[in-house]
Formats: sequence, C-alpha cells, structure tokens
Amino acid sequence: MAEPATACPKCSAPTSAGVRFCGSCGAALQSPTASETADELRPVTALFADVVGSTALGEHLAPDEVKTLMGECVSRLSRAVEEYGGMVQAYMGDGICAYFGVPAAHEDDPERAARAALRILEVVREYWFELEAAWGLSEFNVRIGINSGQTAVGLVGSGDRQPVALGDTTNVAARLQGSAAPGTICVGEATARALEHRFELEPLGGIPLRGRDEPVQAWRLVRARVRASPSPAFPLVGRDAELERLRAEVEGLTQAGRGRVLFLRGEAGMGKTRLLQEVRAIAGEDVVWLQGDCLSYGGLVLWPFIDMLRSWLGVGPDDPEVLVRTKTRARLGALLGARSSEALPALLRLLKARLEPDEDRELPAPADLAAAIRAAYRTWIAALAEHGPVIVAIEDLHWADPSARAVAEELLSLTDGAPLLLAFTLRPGQSEGARLRLHALAEFAHRTIDVVLEPLSEDAARRLLHLSLPGLVEEAAMSEVLSRAEGNPLFLHELLRSLVQGGGLRRGRSWTLTARAAGYLPQALENLLVARIDLLPDGARRLAQIAAVIGRSFPVRVLARLAPDGFEADLAVLLREEVIQELRRLPERSYVFKHALLQEASLSTLTPARHRSLHARVAATFEELFEPSLDEHLELLAHLYVESGELQKALAYLQQSADKAEGLDAQEEGAELRRRAAKVAARLGDGSAPA
Repeated sequence: MAEPATACPKCSAPTSAGVRFCGSCGAALQSPTASETADELRPVTALFADVVGSTALGEHLAPDEVKTLMGECVSRLSRAVEEYGGMVQAYMGDGICAYFGVPAAHEDDPERAARAALRILEVVREYWFELEAAWGLSEFNVRIGINSGQTAVGLVGSGDRQPVALGDTTNVAARLQGSAAPGTICVGEATARALEHRFELEPLGGIPLRGRDEPVQAWRLVRARVRASPSPAFPLVGRDAELERLRAEVEGLTQAGRGRVLFLRGEAGMGKTRLLQEVRAIAGEDVVWLQGDCLSYGGLVLWPFIDMLRSWLGVGPDDPEVLVRTKTRARLGALLGARSSEALPALLRLLKARLEPDEDRELPAPADLAAAIRAAYRTWIAALAEHGPVIVAIEDLHWADPSARAVAEELLSLTDGAPLLLAFTLRPGQSEGARLRLHALAEFAHRTIDVVLEPLSEDAARRLLHLSLPGLVEEAAMSEVLSRAEGNPLFLHELLRSLVQGGGLRRGRSWTLTARAAGYLPQALENLLVARIDLLPDGARRLAQIAAVIGRSFPVRVLARLAPDGFEADLAVLLREEVIQELRRLPERSYVFKHALLQEASLSTLTPARHRSLHARVAATFEELFEPSLDEHLELLAHLYVESGELQKALAYLQQSADKAEGLDAQEEGAELRRRAAKVAARLGDGSAPA
C-alpha cells in the first residue's frame, strides 16, 4: 500500500513520510522527540537578546501593564527568531535565548541568526515608536550577542523536558550580548567568518569578557549586503569539458539568438556557482544578466524574482516606497510601452509598492493574482529579450518555493522564440527545483541542457591543491587533504583554509601536518553535512552514527548486532538519501559512506560518553563475530579501543599488529605501529611497549 503523500505546511513542497524537516525550506515537519535532541554535540549558533529601557516603563505604568507590554515585546522577538528557523530556548526577564541548529542544523545557521537579529532591531524600533507615541518613552532598545561553535545539546527539566545547548559557545554569546551597545549586534569570530561575504561587519577588536582569560575578538553586525560580496574564487580546474559546453551555449545565445534552459547539477561544493561565474564572464557586457538566489529559510515568497527585478530597477529592499514606485513606473513604462498598463500593476504589487486607484481596480481577484504576476513577469523578460540576449540565473533552485517554481515554469516557453538562457543550479533530491527540471525535460527537451558535476579526478584535485596552497606540500599532508575532500572542490578549499588557520598545516620548507590536523572538521563543512544528516528521520540518523563508528565501510552483520530491530528500513533510507552506497553483496553484504566527511559529520554529533560506549561495543562485536580471523582486524580493533578509552586492550592489539607487519618484512609499517603503541603506553604510564 502506498504511503500517503504529505506536504510541508510552510512551503507546500512534497515530503517523504517520516522526514522531520522539509528538504525545500527547512521547516520542521514534526516535533522533535526526546531521543532526537538528547545527548549530542552539534554545530549551533546561539543568539541572546536583551531589551534595554524597560525599567522606564515602571515610571509610567502599573506593574501588570508593564508585564503585558514586555510580554508583547518578547513575543515579537520570538517571532523574529522563528521566522528564520530558530528555536527560542528560554525567556529571561526582558530578553530571550535562542538557538539556530537545534533541533535541526542548517548549513546557513549563522546567516539565519544574523537576519533574525537584524529583524529584532527592526521589531524593537517599531515597538519603541508605539510606546513613545503612547507614553513618551525616550529610551527603549535591544542589544544582541551571537556566537557559533560546537555545543553539547541535551534535555533538561522534568515532565516536558526541553533541549538546551551548553558550553563555551552559548556562554560567549551571552557575554557578547552584555558587551553590546544598545541598538547593536555583537558577533564572535566564528560567526563573523561565516557572515563576511553577505553582511557588513565592523571589527571591535578584542573585548574582555567575564570568565575569560584572554579578550575575545568581536565584530559589530551592521547590515545585510544588498549583493553578497564575491567569495574568493578558487581556481577552476578539471572542468574543461563542462566549460567548453557552456561556452558553446553562451555563444549560441549571443551570436545566433538560441534560447536554452540550463541545469547545473551536483552535490554541495562541486562548483556549480563557480561555473555560473564563468558563464557570466563569457557572456560579457552585451548580455542582460539577471540573478536571484533561493533562500534556505523560505518565508519570502518569490524572493529570487523580486531580487532580480529590484536589481534591474536599481532599487534596494530598504529604499523608500516612493522611490521604488517612481523608478518602477519610469523604467518599465519605457521598456513595455503600451503593454505596461497590463503588466505594471502586478509588478508593483510584487514589489509591495503603492498602486494608483485605477491600477488597483485593474488587478484581478486575490485568487487570480499569482497568475497575473507570473504573466507580468513573463512580459517583462520577453520585452528585455526583444532588445538583446538575456540570461536569467537562479542559484540554489532546490530551495525554491512552489510560487517561484511556477514563475520559472512560465518562462520556459520563451526560450523557443527569444534569445533567453535560463540557468539554474540544483542539488540532487526531491524539491521544487527537481520538479521544474522534470517539467523542462518533458516539455522542452529540445531546449534543455543538463550539466552534471562529478567529483574531480585525483590529478585535478592535486592541481587545485597546488594552486590554492603556494609552496611545496609534503606528500603526507597532500594525501590527508585529498583523501578527505574526495574530489569536492569546496571541501578541499575549506579543509585547506581551516587547517592553515587552525595550525593543522604548518609551513617550513614545505607544508606539513601537525597533531592539530587529526579529525578536524571545519565549521562550514560541519554545518553543511550535519544539516544534511538532520534531514533524515530519527532512526536513520541514529543508524548513521552507529555505522560511522564501525568505519567508512561497514559489514551489515556488525551493524545488525548493534542496531535496533527493524534497522533494514532505516538502512534503506540512508541508501535512498545517498548517505551510503552499496559496496558489495558477496561474500558479505557491506556498505560505504558516500563521502568520508559524511562519516566524520555523523561521528561529530556523538557526545564523549556515547562516543566511548559505541566504540567499545563495536570492538566487542568484532571480537565476537570475527574470532577465527581477528588477525585481519588488529589495527581496526586497536583504533576502536583507543577511541573507547580502553587503552590496555588497544596497546595489546597494536603490539600484535606490529609483530604481524614485521613478520611480513614490512619494516616501515611495523615501526609506525611501534610508535603508536609507545604513545598509548605513555598514556597508560606503561613502559612495556618497545619504541
């Protein structure tokens, strides 16, 4: 019997049964249970907001009136947080503590927190005007602190227990809020790094915080950039075939007027945005370039199309309404001529600009307004294409809402008769963007181009590494970075950047690894990968954690001993969502994580206690199941027992493994195993391991 179809209550995107969060907009589809939020380490962005000036209310109002007004203010703060997918964890007198990343991570949690903070400033300013008009209050404001980092998340309280994030990340966020001036937002270093390309930041230098020995580097968050500043573009390597195809299509557009629908598809980090930048460079100044980005937090219906229209008009989201209205009438009137009477009212409504009474009467009933906006947008794009080639580029189509998908669908047929290139970047998986692609392939196959970006070859990845890291690179360091990145350009770039900044790579005569490099997962990648894992149903997510402890690849019979009954259904989810893939069926059914960093991200969410416990259980399971052939698993068992904290057993397996290597005349491997054994023995205070 087929499972009933479900839809996201926020964006109406189709969802799979059992999935906790919408893959299109990230909205929660079901309330998290205790097991889903208890005892994990997670990348979290914490936001603390405190209202300043509430004391003055007591001079004008009775206590119950103050309570009512402050309750309304805090409710408005909470709605601003929830608008961007945050969770208010606590109400603290005149303020709130909120988390982004609990119970579900998003790859852009720092950005969500920043936008929520800016919205809070607006909300409090509006509320201040209301209070000033009613009671003449001269001061009413808010100060905000934001910090990002890995945080321990658990359930506290009795009865209806609530998730709480504990640790340095939240402590620093609270201290930053206390140091912020009224009406400002103070952010920590990790948050600032995540925001630097999309927001304007002012360095505040080192701020002394209570409880900290050293000053904490902080920045003031000023505003969102109208246009994100370009990230430093990493070199484009290994994409020659894709680039030549795109060059040919752009030349077909500019020289022959040939319309096309282009989908640049690939996993996060494969270089879709980088190739889109090349498309823009190839197109040059003779092409009208319109670009919009779909937003992961949703809530802004038709955002990419509003953004494109504003950009063409030369207006920003904060410009006065009269300026938006004037420029819209002037530019669209000149472009559309007689057609403006039909299209202009709908486009003004799209921009939330005021209409004249006769224009308002021209608008259709609310039930037909969406269709009128789609038709007006099509009229605008068609008129632009009458004057020359146009490229409409929409990034992150997998986050499009149904209304945005419908507008994009409306534009497809224009490619049959106009010099128009519709270019979309899209990740795999079920989404409104995937629906648009299927429609384009079905109805406009003759116009549609699918460019799929696969991982870079090892040679291309090596070239990228050399171009990104000047100077000689030790082979061990190169192998470590390449093996973890697995051909993903973004992963390689972030690993290099974080290892250099964090001291995991040190430059002498060549770049070499240090002890800090072991198991280090950069924040940007942790956010991205944990967000992907959090989209899984709870059972599948927990199963991924167990599988990650077993290893990058894992036999099913080991998993079966450790997983709850019925785990095969969760295993099927991991396969379907491409977290794992089948390695072999014979002689023993085994699977492998699709990417090494997905395994690392699953491990990163384990608390130290659960980390030790699971590693001990996996080691004991291997000893039981593979007793006749333990000789083949000595190094794995040593690793598992080191991670479990059972160092005596780890030492014994390392010594056996070294003996085996030396018996096969593998002297170099044997010496390395002896060194590892000596380190474990030193931790035990045991001098029995030979150096």
